Amino acid sequence: MHVRHEGGRTVVAGANYEVTILPERYLVLLRRGSFYYGMCLLSAVDSVDRRDTSTRAPEIRPPAEKDGRIELTTECDSSVWARKTHHYLFREDEIQYWTEVEGHARLDRVFYFRGTLDGQEIASVPGFTQVFSPMPNFLEKQEFHASEYLSIAAGNDAKIFETIRGFALHGAPLCYVMHEGDSAPFLSAGILAKPGEYRFHAFEFNAPLPEEADVLEPIVGTQAFSLAYHGHQAVDGAWQTPRLVLQFAKDRFAAVEQYVRRLEAFGGTVKRTAPYQDWTFEPVYCTWHDQVALAMPGMKKTLSMAELEGGNVHFSVLNQQRCKQWLDLLAENGVKPGTFIIDAKWQKNSGDPDVDTTRFPDLRGFIDDCHAQGIRVILWHNGWDREAIPDEECCTIDGKPVKADPTNPAYQQRVKAYVRRMLSDEPGCYNADGLKVDGMTGTPGGAGLKTHGGLAGFELARSLLELLWTSAKAVKQDSAIGQFTGFPYFADLCDVARTGDLYTVKGDPNTTNAFRARIQRIVMPGVAIDTDGAERFNYVLPYEEVLKVQEAIGVPCIYQAEWLLQRRDFCSPDVRRLEAEHYAQIAASWKRYRESRRASKANEGCAAQPVMNQP
Repeated sequence: MHVRHEGGRTVVAGANYEVTILPERYLVLLRRGSFYYGMCLLSAVDSVDRRDTSTRAPEIRPPAEKDGRIELTTECDSSVWARKTHHYLFREDEIQYWTEVEGHARLDRVFYFRGTLDGQEIASVPGFTQVFSPMPNFLEKQEFHASEYLSIAAGNDAKIFETIRGFALHGAPLCYVMHEGDSAPFLSAGILAKPGEYRFHAFEFNAPLPEEADVLEPIVGTQAFSLAYHGHQAVDGAWQTPRLVLQFAKDRFAAVEQYVRRLEAFGGTVKRTAPYQDWTFEPVYCTWHDQVALAMPGMKKTLSMAELEGGNVHFSVLNQQRCKQWLDLLAENGVKPGTFIIDAKWQKNSGDPDVDTTRFPDLRGFIDDCHAQGIRVILWHNGWDREAIPDEECCTIDGKPVKADPTNPAYQQRVKAYVRRMLSDEPGCYNADGLKVDGMTGTPGGAGLKTHGGLAGFELARSLLELLWTSAKAVKQDSAIGQFTGFPYFADLCDVARTGDLYTVKGDPNTTNAFRARIQRIVMPGVAIDTDGAERFNYVLPYEEVLKVQEAIGVPCIYQAEWLLQRRDFCSPDVRRLEAEHYAQIAASWKRYRESRRASKANEGCAAQPVMNQP
């Protein structure tokens, strides 16, 4: 890296990129070939009480060269902070950027490359029209126009439902990839934070502000990044924002993987030390879509996603007799799962799980019978559910109890007790092997959120996952916590990664299933990836084609032992019994998968992961 001066302008250059400071336009212009990104010299750090604005142009300090890198700082006046400094760190392979403030306030939002000068909004200038998000969603929309709003958040909100129908995984790498078409370069911009610093709820691109309704052409967007804290980060003295790291790569996925490895090197994740259990790589049967199929006759013709995925009718058809019947039916047709998931709702209350003995008169006996057949059993658990949880053990929004509060000491003891009840082999316990943790995209957020321990954002979500994981391992070391996540900061707590409900705008689940598995494989290279109930989302392709994709990308999984339910919006639902050819195709797929895995383990001489081939 070196610094030169051209026409009164400062230029920072290296082998991979060149940056020109344009003070008259309040831009730091990053270029590589014909690609560019004009990064605004201003970055607001708003408090909950006041927008952070400036009255003077930033003061640019002379760059300093040290150990092959170049450091540059700018000083800004602020309506909120006694002192505010922006830092740039230029290395051959990356640029890091962060803001340091001094003062006393609670943060609303931290912007990267957007601010206000003399009452005018000043933002960034793209030399690209496309932005790729690694966060899967229920539209399978991963490419966005550079003017569109994007978010990777700890939980869904109304705007997410309106724009992408909902997050398909609970978190993904906190980076976006800017590009123009399919030609390199691809520029990633990702957050570098340390454990304990993930108190923000969302990492966003083009985040709007309420007053933008009055801005000329607000649809154009600001091409700026931001972290939404909603008042849940206090500053009392000097404080630095998480760093934004920018790196070039050859393609989208290389950019995401490069970011994840950089985050790990930065110390932004928790290193996993527990081994992955060999049994988690066995094929899976889950009861859920058999339940949905049985519930369909009593339901209306047009259903929203929320209606289709929940309701008492779905829950009421699940019982011990049917679970045995479904496993027997699979066995009669030559299909033996290694893992059996009893889905919603085997328990009386989701928040404090205790078996509903009217439907499962001997859950312990049933699970012990499964173990005798070499089948592990996982129980469904709805993470944030507050059913049967006292108000005082709940977090609140605007004073109203809404979700269980994992920071509450009384609730923590409750979790330890019910996890023991679910997993222990002691008398009176169920002796299950793990939990399918669902509902995590319901992580609460917003300015009105209050928790006992003051946590919010991704830190709040991690506190619940960590509570469940540590409680499970204290009872049964080889138990498994299943998550539908692709978030690096949760990776150490994930024993099985589910690809999740495979909603997509398309008539089949194959590409969205493969995409989610690919993100999870980048984040958790050795984890078992449960490919979920794919056939339910297949409306047009041959049954076997979906099975082959599942065995190629992860652990084969079926959600239907008796009923083949296939449904898509604006299409007539198809519900019929599985036929002999379906069972034969499942058995053949699982046989191929198991043989491939055995061969892989034999070749490596240790417990290896399944061969991963992207379809």
